[in-house]
Amino acid sequence: MSLKHTVAILLYLAIMPIYCQEESSNRLEPYFKGIKEMVDNHSFLSQETLLESHARSKGEYRVDACLDLFIHYIFKSTELAKKYNDEAYGLATDLGYDRGYLRASLNQAFIFFVHGEFDNALDIINQVESNDKCTLFSKIEADSETLRSYIYTERGEYDLAYETALNLLEKGEELNDQYSLMRAYSAISHFYLRLGDYEKALDNCLKGLGHILELKEARFIFPKVDEIARMTHKLEGSKKAREIYDFYLELESSVDAPGNYIQSAVYMNIAAIYLEELELEKAEEFLERAMVLIDSNNYRFRKPRAHVLMAALSLHKGDSLSAIIDYNKAYQSAKKIKAFDVVKEVSKSLSTINKSMGNSEEAVYFSNLHLSLKDSLFTIESEQRLRILEASRRISQISRQKEILELKSKSQEERYRFLTIILVILLVSGIFATLSYFKLKRKNKLLYYRTRELAVEKLNQKKKFTIGKENKSNEQIAKPIPDKDYLDEDIKEIILTKLDRLEEETFFLDPKCNLRSLADLLQTNQKYLSQVINHEKKSNFNNYINGLRINHLLNRLLEDKEYRKNKLSYIATSSGFNNLNTFYSAFKKRLGILPSYFIEKLNKEEL
Repeated sequence: MSLKHTVAILLYLAIMPIYCQEESSNRLEPYFKGIKEMVDNHSFLSQETLLESHARSKGEYRVDACLDLFIHYIFKSTELAKKYNDEAYGLATDLGYDRGYLRASLNQAFIFFVHGEFDNALDIINQVESNDKCTLFSKIEADSETLRSYIYTERGEYDLAYETALNLLEKGEELNDQYSLMRAYSAISHFYLRLGDYEKALDNCLKGLGHILELKEARFIFPKVDEIARMTHKLEGSKKAREIYDFYLELESSVDAPGNYIQSAVYMNIAAIYLEELELEKAEEFLERAMVLIDSNNYRFRKPRAHVLMAALSLHKGDSLSAIIDYNKAYQSAKKIKAFDVVKEVSKSLSTINKSMGNSEEAVYFSNLHLSLKDSLFTIESEQRLRILEASRRISQISRQKEILELKSKSQEERYRFLTIILVILLVSGIFATLSYFKLKRKNKLLYYRTRELAVEKLNQKKKFTIGKENKSNEQIAKPIPDKDYLDEDIKEIILTKLDRLEEETFFLDPKCNLRSLADLLQTNQKYLSQVINHEKKSNFNNYINGLRINHLLNRLLEDKEYRKNKLSYIATSSGFNNLNTFYSAFKKRLGILPSYFIEKLNKEEL
């Protein structure tokens, strides 16, 4: 890393917090405006209307009415949602109504998902996707793959989660299917959120939200606003996140509340904000609300994170005993649903706490568990399960009767240690960056002078070309012994003569110049021309053409000061290159330095 880059990074870190806050506000504003307009203009079907439609409908229409009631209730009451979905499943099976049957099956998989029964959910997903009729219903396919990606993410199988989401994204792009794109971006956002890459998570979340607004899929609005608030909290802090939750509450007052499933996540996220602001009473209030909803609805996959927040709250209150209990509850609940990434993070926290309390055996165990899961999160599921089972056997042997002592405060010491490490790293990086900068500067300077000397020499040779050409015509040149595998000597001379003439006419400045067009100009075939270039010019066609262009450009840069003032994009196209990347690559490959550096040095020398 150069010295310039190091300075740029430090300046970037200094100004970006202010810039990002303004940029993010401007970035989110049009989305929130679109949400508000959709909510104001969209007529949501009331519960009474849905129930009335269900009561008077028959056949396939009744199946659809049951499925609509499932959507209405799934985030409010899993029990009622399951009731109507079971009715839809049975009726669709009797009627042979494929779309209704597949949709009801997938709904059941989603119910298993919210209850943390990931294996059962995946079994149903596999059954749905193996059905020949599934390919006829793109929305069902998209929802199925999205749910599959969610499950892989929750279980820490990130490679499978990302691959599944990307396959759906590619399919959506290929078919220009907005619904598939919407669901794919949702899965990718979920994946990045769990990895802790909040910038990418927010970027993909907003892309998905754009498709939601286009499709007017209002049922996804509340989860998206909650996700945006959570990501913004991580990126910009609690103040901006609370503003987004104010917007969330404003929406909630305009339409029906989203229900317990979404509300439990919202309460946890608000609690995390209050926890960061050290408003512990409010944090505890919202965490208790979340736990009531989670327990009463059996949202098993929300339990690990809720207990982690409870543990963090206890630590802030100085209650180490409660913190240990909640971390262990988080560990046990995550293990039950095979959320391996959560087990990994909780085991790290338990290792740290036990180490600080002098419980070396427990600390070593949880440390080993954390490292083993960290190394195995991208292996196959059976290996992950084996590690968890082995860890469970070990932890059962550890005595739970030891008195849990208060956690000793080492935060200040750790902070100083961390700052010292950072300063050492910066110092070492700065030294290496400085040395690298001067080394690179010296190398570029030598390459520049070598390039300039060669260019001047070739320019002088070009000026003497006419005289040399006349002398050459008067000399008796001995013809070399022809290669039996090479073309006829006379044909070669004809092609070379024509090629030299075309070089003088700068044919190579045409961006469309290729082997075929040049062969047509020379009135020969591509094979003969390629052989001549390979044997006589000692190069393949592309390198030959790019070499002519670079040599021509060097002469022009040396002679024409005004030409150097043009933008590099113009210089590239006027030299025959189709784009800047090709130009940069050819110039650097041939001369070892960038064209911008060469031009800059030329201009400085003539000041």
